[in-house]
Amino acid sequence: MEITESRRGSFLIVSPIGRIDSATSSQFDRHMSAVIDRGDTNIVVDMAGLEYISSTGLSVFLSSAKKIRRNDGRMALTGLNSRIRLAFEMSGFLRLFPVYPSVDAALAG
Repeated sequence: MEITESRRGSFLIVSPIGRIDSATSSQFDRHMSAVIDRGDTNIVVDMAGLEYISSTGLSVFLSSAKKIRRNDGRMALTGLNSRIRLAFEMSGFLRLFPVYPSVDAALAG
């Protein structure tokens, strides 16, 4: 998995590419924790390059969301393909995150 970042105004766009599974979820967790610890709490996670997410990957999103909310931040999701969207939906996580079709829509929302 590769993780890229870009900044648009007060928002940090985090883009995981590849798979977030049992082999890579700890890497994604460390990355998100570092982002939040340095003070970035307005985050858009662009998942357009994400091919797969496991339950361990989903748990990283949950723990990141909790940390962000404690710091009065916001985390939005974009670019979910049908498989990723289904994983979030089946876990009940879709109701926890605002989901947008694109980064631009998330920034405007």
